[in-house]
Amino acid sequence: MNEEVTQPVDKDAAGSLATPADTSLLDLAVLSRLDDDLGRESVTDLLGLFRTESERRRCRIEAAVSARDSAAACHEAHALKGSALTFGACRLGELALKMEQAGRRGDLDGLTSDLPELARLTAETQTALVRLFSGSNDRCDPEST
Repeated sequence: MNEEVTQPVDKDAAGSLATPADTSLLDLAVLSRLDDDLGRESVTDLLGLFRTESERRRCRIEAAVSARDSAAACHEAHALKGSALTFGACRLGELALKMEQAGRRGDLDGLTSDLPELARLTAETQTALVRLFSGSNDRCDPEST
């Protein structure tokens, strides 16, 4: 099964959103729709929940891999994929899909090899989202929510 989860980044669709350092991490059209549909304050609140939850899911994936529980890693990666794609975090969603599929196959070596990339992409995505919605160029601590 090879699902395609990325959408082309439409920089014009971002409208009034600030520009993050790396727009390749995000689908700006998805984020712009969220901003239009829910309003900036609601999206900002939801992003705080996403930051907390994505970090929690990342830690649970690491714990499942350490415990050699590919089914639990698959479950957590599936949940991370859904929330990442909801917030336009396309590259994080792609990696979560890859890890979900590896977990489904029982491929613990594949899961293990993806853990450093998962940690990096989670942190970079959280930072890009904060920059996008705040207009700030300061790095943030993803654990501060």
